[in-house]
Amino acid sequence: MTPNDPGNLSTLAWPLVALLGLLALVLPRLLLNRLQREKQQFRAFFDHATVGMARSTIDRHWVEVNPALCRMLGYSEDFLTHCDWITLTHPDDRELNIQLFNSVLAGERDGFNLEKRFLRPDGSIVFVSLAARAIRLDNGQVDYFTVVIEDITQRQLAERQFANQVSRSLALIELPQQAEGLDEREFMQQALERAESLTGSQFALLHIVAAEDQPIELQICSRKTPETLGNDRSAPWHEVAHSASALRLNNISNEAMPLLHRLISVPVCEDRQVRMIFSVGNSREDYDNYDVETVQLLANETWRIVRRQRADRALRLAMQVVNASPVVCFRWAASNGWPVVFVSENVSQWGYTPEQLQSGQPDFASIVHPDDLVRVGDEVMRHTAAGATGYEQEYRLITADNRVIWVVDRTKVTRDAHGLPVFYDGVLTDITERKEQQLLIADNLARQQQLNKRLEDANNQLLQSEKMASIGQLAAGIAHELNNPIGFVHSNLGTLTGYLNDLMTILDAYADAAAHQGENCPNLRSIEQLREERDFDFVRDDIFKLLAESKDGLGRVRKIVQDLKTFARVGEQEWQEADLHQGLDSTLNIVWNELKYKCQVVKEYSELPPVFCLISQLNQVFMNLLVNAGHAIEQKGTITIRTRRLDDDKVCIEIADTGKGIPPENLRRIFEPFFTTKPVGQGTGLGLSVSYNIVQRHQGQLSVDSEPGRGTTFRITLPIHPDTSAAQERKQ
Repeated sequence: MTPNDPGNLSTLAWPLVALLGLLALVLPRLLLNRLQREKQQFRAFFDHATVGMARSTIDRHWVEVNPALCRMLGYSEDFLTHCDWITLTHPDDRELNIQLFNSVLAGERDGFNLEKRFLRPDGSIVFVSLAARAIRLDNGQVDYFTVVIEDITQRQLAERQFANQVSRSLALIELPQQAEGLDEREFMQQALERAESLTGSQFALLHIVAAEDQPIELQICSRKTPETLGNDRSAPWHEVAHSASALRLNNISNEAMPLLHRLISVPVCEDRQVRMIFSVGNSREDYDNYDVETVQLLANETWRIVRRQRADRALRLAMQVVNASPVVCFRWAASNGWPVVFVSENVSQWGYTPEQLQSGQPDFASIVHPDDLVRVGDEVMRHTAAGATGYEQEYRLITADNRVIWVVDRTKVTRDAHGLPVFYDGVLTDITERKEQQLLIADNLARQQQLNKRLEDANNQLLQSEKMASIGQLAAGIAHELNNPIGFVHSNLGTLTGYLNDLMTILDAYADAAAHQGENCPNLRSIEQLREERDFDFVRDDIFKLLAESKDGLGRVRKIVQDLKTFARVGEQEWQEADLHQGLDSTLNIVWNELKYKCQVVKEYSELPPVFCLISQLNQVFMNLLVNAGHAIEQKGTITIRTRRLDDDKVCIEIADTGKGIPPENLRRIFEPFFTTKPVGQGTGLGLSVSYNIVQRHQGQLSVDSEPGRGTTFRITLPIHPDTSAAQERKQ
């Protein structure tokens, strides 16, 4: 058979028919089982879904809700399936929700997505993301809606908080900018209205607290705030002024203030005292901590800006006063070179601009006078190291046109928390005119003191000259009176020597004559006995020795008189060449009575040329130093006189003693007039002062080395040929 054979077709048809019949019996059962499994799977998904799911009728009723939606909204399944879901929607979201719902019913769309709020039984709000899709009949009419609802409360709150933080940050950033173009009152009102907006409040108030014991006063309020509200003395913000802590109230029932329902009131403190109170109130929702924080931040920033503006106004006024005065204000940084951080504009009176000094062109150290710079720096470092909070200095500055001016600098030291200096704030006052007057007065005073010193020296010198003149006159008188008796005594001693020689010759002749007579001279024995008794031979030899000693004594007396005249040199007050060794020896003879009992004098003379000098005055210096050396030796000691030539035109005389020495505290004062360590009545304190002036007049130097307990050395250095014209000028 072929496939196209009719017999063959009938044979093949019956299995196909049987198969179709079998499928007709089995397929419905298979489809029903599949539908049941899918329904069970959907129910499991519906009941255990983490998002809310529901079916809604076209009359806005849920006919089926899952447990997740019940938990999300806080209602039971029975309650949700018997209420209109629009009543659970936040009033502010209902209109938009109904518009979208009706547009689906009108065939304009098949579904919609919406973020909305539901109200829970406790009054709290749930933010949700809702997706609704319409299930239509064959005729296109909506049969029901499938709804999927996701709780986005946390996300929405986070987004809302972030948006609020952004808005708050922008407000805090914009406040300083807004303050630039507004006066203080307008700026405060602007700040209040920003706080009012950020917290959703219906009013905002700003009170100022003048003092702790003074009532608070309404400074400004927002444009929506009734002014009578801010002046109410029973309002809660008065409590904030006393407690100095923020206040948040969400349920106010005060019959005295029926307009007040919710309130945030925060204090702004300065130096631990409330200065300002910032209040907002009557928001639609309860205030939370974030709202309190927002109001506190805005209040603090407002007060900071207001205080800065007031300080700026005061500073501008102060700078106007400063710039109109001669006082220049500086701020230096506590670093190398004292860089200028600030300087008042009136520094232009010195030829500089603030910009120049602040840029270091020139730096401040460069305009301080070079002769004062080290001193000023040392004083600053000393005051700083001592922890001083301020100090005062006087120094010179160099202006841009090279003038030198004097300033008094009164500086305050600003330190950090560790006590280290940060800034030096100085006020510089030009005292040039006063300083010039002071310098002129000081110069005149110095001249007067110099004249007084010269007068005092001249007076002391006059006293010493009168003293020396008296000594000279006395010496001349004594010499005159002594010379005559010394002369005739010396002459008589010579005559007496001749007489004695003659007598001895006669006696010898008598002795020879008696010896020749022998026994014929009966008295010879008695004469010889008398010679023996009177020790004639000894007397004969000794009498001439006595005469020689007497002549030597008279010679010594004559030498002392001559030394006295040489020491005094009455009438010799002219410059002339003199032998210093002779002056030392004659002076030593005069004062020998002061020294001989306790001092050994050692002379170490070198060869010296004649020195052009006033020898009588130098003798006075030698006498003062020798007497002082003798007084310094209490028991026994040595005085050494040394002389030497230093160079071609100088000589040196040293008078050293082994006495008790001079204490260091007295060493620098020994040449002062009237300074003495001797008991009252034993010294005038003029000896060394006069000696010093005499050596100075000779253009020399008088110095001293002393060690307590070891002795003292005075050293006189003199030029051999001094400039007598300068010496005469010094004398005048």
